[in-house]
Amino acid sequence: MDKQTCYIIGPIGKPGDKVREWADFVKDDIIKPVVTECGYQDPQRSDKDQAESMIMTGIVQQMFEADLVIADLSDYNPNVFYELGIRNCAQKPVVHLIKDGQLPPFDLAGNRAISVSTHYKKAINAQAEIKERIEAIKKKPKQFYSHIEMYILTQGLDVLKGDGTQPNSQIADTLKILLTMTEFNSGRLEKLCSATIGKSSLDQPNNAKIGTTAMTAMKAMTNI
Repeated sequence: MDKQTCYIIGPIGKPGDKVREWADFVKDDIIKPVVTECGYQDPQRSDKDQAESMIMTGIVQQMFEADLVIADLSDYNPNVFYELGIRNCAQKPVVHLIKDGQLPPFDLAGNRAISVSTHYKKAINAQAEIKERIEAIKKKPKQFYSHIEMYILTQGLDVLKGDGTQPNSQIADTLKILLTMTEFNSGRLEKLCSATIGKSSLDQPNNAKIGTTAMTAMKAMTNI
């Protein structure tokens, strides 16, 4: 069986400058040993693409096709956030990294970013966290949280409401509200979704669909 692919997005800079020095450190000393140990191919990066004119096309393709993307948010490079947005649209797993001492921007604050440093002990800790995150992704590759995924799932509830008649409309509206409340107890929500599925009848098939959709969303929300 072919090994899974890993692609890195992050600031790259030019050969010989400080940005490239950091990018190479993250790729070769932090990421590569971990992902190869976890069974992935050597991680790829856009500066290794053969045809310079096709770099952006290659990046977009990787955002949709790579089994794993690792995003280095260090120094807040705008290209990285653009590429990360494409990956989120693809609804596929991402591991976030950021330089020690920096914080992810507000829109990404809800996603754990692993702190990376050239300090030996901190580098070892970062590798351990990356490995832990990868193992979690391998167990549930289709369950990860992003605001885009949550929007798509809640829109699915709107579709299932049908013509707005009771009780489908009321159930969908209630579950949609609960899904957007991140502080809502996931265990209670799971019971509610299960009850919605279980109480469905032949003359109310949408109830089961609404409950199933909400259950999927809840699992995505609680996978962090």
